[in-house]
Amino acid sequence: MGYKSFKILAFDGGGLRGALSITLLRRIQMEMPQIVRNTNLISGTSTGSLIALGLAYGVSPREIEELYSLENSKYIFHKSYSEMIRPKYDNKHLKEKLLSIFPENLRLKDLGKLVVIPTFYIGNETSNWKPIFYNNLPNSSTENARVVDVAMSSSAAPVFFPTYNYHIDGGIIATDPSLVSLIYAMGKEINKKTEDIRLLSFGTGYCYNSIKQDTTTWGVVDWIVNKDPSLPIISITLEGNAQMSQFLSEKLLEENYCRINPHMDRDISMDDCEAINYLVELGENYDIEDYLRWIKNKWD
Repeated sequence: MGYKSFKILAFDGGGLRGALSITLLRRIQMEMPQIVRNTNLISGTSTGSLIALGLAYGVSPREIEELYSLENSKYIFHKSYSEMIRPKYDNKHLKEKLLSIFPENLRLKDLGKLVVIPTFYIGNETSNWKPIFYNNLPNSSTENARVVDVAMSSSAAPVFFPTYNYHIDGGIIATDPSLVSLIYAMGKEINKKTEDIRLLSFGTGYCYNSIKQDTTTWGVVDWIVNKDPSLPIISITLEGNAQMSQFLSEKLLEENYCRINPHMDRDISMDDCEAINYLVELGENYDIEDYLRWIKNKWD
């Protein structure tokens, strides 16, 4: 019997920029139709959780791509409010769209693939805040969680959406869920060695952000509402923990780790509906030959 590795697909958070991730996966699947079928575990944070849960349920990349259409994007981000006094959007239309994909009572244990979905539980008067990694691994304490609730929890981005069942966006702790899924694969439930694991990580695009202003005089207001980059303290938190995940995942897996994350020529907000066509075009035209070679060599 031939050697078989434990294969992970991981999808970053990034709001509507998930359109880029799913376009890239759809193109890869056109060349390698069995890539999702041969995957053992799928992880995703925030918008990546929608992709991960969809794939684990058996939804095709093409069908998931439709969730990020301009029409659906404008419907989800349908009416904005002043984020200074309330969430910028409500989450009713997002939940409606998710319920058009997932049955209301579908639970993690019902999915056809293993999943790991980061969220952050903010606590209440009787409990403390803590990260929660929803999963359906063997002996999971969260396998009975409803898929729609998990997706809503992981994508409850502060400022943009309301909290959901005392949860906020998993990007607060793991914008890139690669390291989280890797640790679970190495844990007692699955017990894989690093040399047996293959991890393909999908970003949602990046640009070389930096704060070019003198920050030595910044106070609370500057770190929250400065526009270059937008919401700087949040941008730094999300990008910082993502880069840490990438650095450590590559350290652990070396050549068995692969990251696909195209460079964007402008910063795109998670709710920028007008950027959908740009993101899809970027995904359609991005050179994926090196990634296909890696997959052919590693995805046994």
